[in-house]
Amino acid sequence: MEQLLSRRRRLRHKSAKRGLTKYLPDIKCKSLDGVGRKIKDQLGFVLPSSGFCKNSLRFYKRCTKPDRQEFQRISGAIGVGFLLMGLIGFAVKLMHIPIVNIIMD
Repeated sequence: MEQLLSRRRRLRHKSAKRGLTKYLPDIKCKSLDGVGRKIKDQLGFVLPSSGFCKNSLRFYKRCTKPDRQEFQRISGAIGVGFLLMGLIGFAVKLMHIPIVNIIMD
């Protein structure tokens, strides 16, 4: 029984792909010592961005357009925000005018 388990473990370790060989199965060598430094740098730059692209596509596929009710709620919230910011700016300007006149006189 132990021999069978040890064989499975060994086979699993041999078949498990690690590092860059996981992403590039065409590379015959296990280490990239034979590959030039320039190619290593390019691979190190490209491979992490491929994960980002996959995650971005998954996110894009899950996105949906808002329905009419949701769009109206969002638009109303934005409108109220604009109105409040405008009122605050107007109040600050009204207070600023007399203060500047007092200082300038």
